[in-house]
Amino acid sequence: MTHTPNFPSRRAFVGQSLAASLAFAMPTRAATSIESDYFDIHVHLTQGWFGEEHGPLTAAQLLRWMDAHHIAMAAVLPLVSPEAFWYPVTTEYVLRETAAHRDRLVPFCAIDPRALTTHLIEKQPLVDMLRRYRDAGALGFGEHKPRLAIDDPLSMRLYEACNEVRLPVLFHLDNQANMDRPGLPGLAKVLGSFPDLAFIGHGKGWWSSISGGITQADLHVGYPKGPVQPRGAIDALMDEFANLYGDLSSSGAHAILRDRKFGEGFLKRRAEQLLFGTDYYDLTQRDFQQFQLFDDFQLPAAARLQITRDNARRLLGLT
Repeated sequence: MTHTPNFPSRRAFVGQSLAASLAFAMPTRAATSIESDYFDIHVHLTQGWFGEEHGPLTAAQLLRWMDAHHIAMAAVLPLVSPEAFWYPVTTEYVLRETAAHRDRLVPFCAIDPRALTTHLIEKQPLVDMLRRYRDAGALGFGEHKPRLAIDDPLSMRLYEACNEVRLPVLFHLDNQANMDRPGLPGLAKVLGSFPDLAFIGHGKGWWSSISGGITQADLHVGYPKGPVQPRGAIDALMDEFANLYGDLSSSGAHAILRDRKFGEGFLKRRAEQLLFGTDYYDLTQRDFQQFQLFDDFQLPAAARLQITRDNARRLLGLT
């Protein structure tokens, strides 16, 4: 399913952003000299069950927040696994709530792989379900966040179906979801098994793996401190597998900023494999270090555009 984005002019966009920021009472992002209105690869919608202080985060509120931060488009991810969130945020909910805003809100879909042991035992019904989601507007799969090893046979069957339907997979990796070992050998197995399927890494365990010399416990540290050590798994895997990408949301920005010399070099050499994201899901969220990356580091204009917008659009077939 092809979507044609409707980007406003710079003057109209800034004007809308200012008005939205006044209405939403939160800080705005200053306009930049580079035409790089962001594509956010990782946001969520939430419902009232999350609690009055934190939500609900509706499509209308999300769009106002996007305007205030110069985010032109965003991928909206469901959360269906029990480990993923306080309550399920279903694919059907995401598809319904984004339906009127597909020029800016791009829905993803998700299926817990444990359903493959009960209701989706055969491959074809699984493929058919993913195709129905795709035909309803889903352009990616995720947030994939089950309490299974990342190369668990159930997940491998799910990746096979995503590969057939051509849905990039955005996964969360730590010691409670898509578990792996230091060096990420399980992820390497997955990437090698599906070389034509894009995988987008996210989460504590993924971003702690930017550094070498880590332990199993380090895979669950959200904001590790200190210089990045040589021989990190992310660099090694990105060298080997062109189908691997990094989602800079959540702990991603911290991974870059913890060692600024390394971080700047990483952004430059991995510009074709990185995606801007925030993991916005909570009305109380205010500090998004992801924007700081582009304030603190002097990136070539082409690299900046790749990370902030173009890679996501290419992966999701929007170019």
